[in-house]
Amino acid sequence: MNTKKSYAAIALVFLMASTLLFSSCKKLLNFAPEDAPYEGSFWKTQDDAVSALAGVYSLSRQSMVRGSESERMSHFSYGDLSTNEFVKVNGHFTLSFLIEGDKYYGTGINIGDFIGPYLEDLGDWQSYYTTINMANTVLDKVAKMPDNVFTGDRKNRILGEAYFLRAYTYFYMARIWGDVPLVLKNNPDPVTSVNLARTSEKVVLDSALADLDKAQKLLQFSTGPDRAIAADKGAVFALKANVLRWQYFLGKNTESGLLTKAVAAIDSITNSNNYSLVPATDYKSLYKGRSSEAIFEVATSLSQNEYQLGTGFFYTTTMMPYIKSKGSMPVILNGNFLDQIYYYDNDARVAYNFDKTNVDNWILTKYTGRNGENVKYRNAGNNTDPMVDCNTPIFRLGEQLLLRAECNELLGNYGPAITDLNEVKQRAGIDPYEGSNADLRTEIFEETYREIAFEGQLWYVMIRNKRLAEYTEGRFPSSRFDQDGWKWPISRNTLQKNQLLIQNKYWNGRN
Repeated sequence: MNTKKSYAAIALVFLMASTLLFSSCKKLLNFAPEDAPYEGSFWKTQDDAVSALAGVYSLSRQSMVRGSESERMSHFSYGDLSTNEFVKVNGHFTLSFLIEGDKYYGTGINIGDFIGPYLEDLGDWQSYYTTINMANTVLDKVAKMPDNVFTGDRKNRILGEAYFLRAYTYFYMARIWGDVPLVLKNNPDPVTSVNLARTSEKVVLDSALADLDKAQKLLQFSTGPDRAIAADKGAVFALKANVLRWQYFLGKNTESGLLTKAVAAIDSITNSNNYSLVPATDYKSLYKGRSSEAIFEVATSLSQNEYQLGTGFFYTTTMMPYIKSKGSMPVILNGNFLDQIYYYDNDARVAYNFDKTNVDNWILTKYTGRNGENVKYRNAGNNTDPMVDCNTPIFRLGEQLLLRAECNELLGNYGPAITDLNEVKQRAGIDPYEGSNADLRTEIFEETYREIAFEGQLWYVMIRNKRLAEYTEGRFPSSRFDQDGWKWPISRNTLQKNQLLIQNKYWNGRN
């Protein structure tokens, strides 16, 4: 944020947020509401509002790097580790662990016994509802603040970003678990809160779209220092396109109007001339963060003390020579399968994203940098306490072009679909598509795989295109997909706290 923040105010925001847990969790019988005493002193200045919004961003970021059993990489656990990108992740976490037990350590779970620390660790909703309730608080309190305490369009920006973050969090949850409780008002008194049942994911996503419509009117395309790390109009359109595409999948591919709206949202991004594909010769800027291609990403910069030390996805997927004195990786890439996906000669993504020196043990260099340029050491004198210093991409132009290609192909608009597909291919240095319209859908999917693999999104792309059975080497049968078996289980702890919640269909009786 550009505005100077009061650290005392930020501390207060976190104190408030920690007590405003929503009703999917047990009532906080031992705590009184913390915001009431500050009604007359906190929500008075622009700095107060900016600090509160910073709290929403921080809580959202924390929910993406949580889970002691999952190496504090929940975002990538949901979006990547259950795909076929990996063969082993520290004896846990891969698709084989979820379905057939871990063949490396013999500690996996078996059919009919889906109880495991990994599943329980990532099945809890508390962090998401803390984020949502903080966003609800900002929307409620800031809307009531006098306009004259804000400079320029700051009030609109704060409200627009809060609407975006609430919509993003609900979309994030809906893709993972489906139906979730929906609350759109701040909860000032958690002591008297009542538990709520799950709300239909269609209603949840409709609510997210309504939030995005509001955010769209309040935000502009940003070119300032907050670009890409603070939500702007481009981020709103990118999220809207993803929500609409997901709704089309949930509606069993029958409502083509949703795809038309998704294409229009991405058109708004490209017509803004605010984004451009990063040349393959400068891939390092794309994954470092805040590049010309970035639309929205999670800031995890070392300069802001937003890093993970000795854990996390960026750290666990690499080793020497990119991180000195790190001789092994708990995360083992599925090199044999990836070779089948990245089959084009001279694909610049392979040259930058992977070290294939050891054919049986590929190293992911997408985030460390091909020369280890994003690896920093807290103790630089002896190269200890390494950290990977880069942002987490959420939406970027390459991803949006391929999403538009996907939607246009489903609509039968093959020409525009091929144009977007080839723009991404050209950047990667591979030949343009010259196949038939009949094969175009598969080519768009595989190009999307090549482009966004290891960015925390691939699981959802595989789901919405119904490609799990085909691209998991037989380990995810269609029969499981048809039972919504791609959804994650809700933790037993969450179910015990709220007796109104019902486990997802596939996992009923399995955990």
